[in-house]
Amino acid sequence: MSVIVSAIDLVLDRVRSKQGLDRGASLCSVKQSERAATYTAYAVFALCAIVVLMQFTDHDFSLVLTASSGVQCLGLYCLSVKVRSQRTVDGLSLKTLEMYALVFTFRLSSTMVKNGYLPVDRSGDWVYQVSDIGSLFITMHLLFMIHKTYRQTYDSAHDSLPVYNFLPACVLLAIFVHGDLNDSPFFDIMWTIGLHIDTVALLPQLWMLTKMGGEVDAFTSHFVAAMVVSRALSFTFWFYGYEEITPADQFNGAGYIIMFAHLFQLLLAGDFMYYYAKALVRQTKMQLPVMEI
Repeated sequence: MSVIVSAIDLVLDRVRSKQGLDRGASLCSVKQSERAATYTAYAVFALCAIVVLMQFTDHDFSLVLTASSGVQCLGLYCLSVKVRSQRTVDGLSLKTLEMYALVFTFRLSSTMVKNGYLPVDRSGDWVYQVSDIGSLFITMHLLFMIHKTYRQTYDSAHDSLPVYNFLPACVLLAIFVHGDLNDSPFFDIMWTIGLHIDTVALLPQLWMLTKMGGEVDAFTSHFVAAMVVSRALSFTFWFYGYEEITPADQFNGAGYIIMFAHLFQLLLAGDFMYYYAKALVRQTKMQLPVMEI
């Protein structure tokens, strides 16, 4: 959400100015600033979510889908805060961000024109789309920082999962099996391609973190956790709506694929979320075991 991002940036600038941080600040001060940035991001997001809930929705169940898009934007913003505060892209997967750029592009190509896959309440009028636009903007900014600003800190050795090989399958599957909520084969296919790419988008980041092992940066772990929560919310929405994907007299292959895609994402991140929850309960740094390759 662009509104949320702007609000968070404003609050963070106030926090930084009060703390008087500069390049010569101590490591302890930097850590305190990052912790404050995390808490501020979540607090401002919660505040904006309440405003949206009270003013821009009909309190319909489909609000869950809008929440999914908002949480996804929050997760990406956590990465943006990490890069700007630490001045490094170490631990970030370029391939995951490129996949998400494609996800938002394909999804918005459908939801900006048609309303078949939008929340049915007022949040589907513009809030849901603005969340995805904000996510796309943040993603493109992160890609720029990886390619240009902090290119020397990018760890390409661990970002080695060949995720691009999945793209042809994502496109072909969408062409042959897709819903008809948009009443337009082209826009239905565009949305479905975005769904399939979303299914594998987080894989390179999980692969990278597992290969690196050891302590996981707080912002990176919050990003992955937010993406998983976002998928869980989206799964909840489609669990109650997947039967409407295709006409009642046809086999609902597209609906089953949507459910499988979300379940697959949740299962892939299950191990990560175990260690994430473990660290939260113990109030310690998140640690991943080193993968033997």
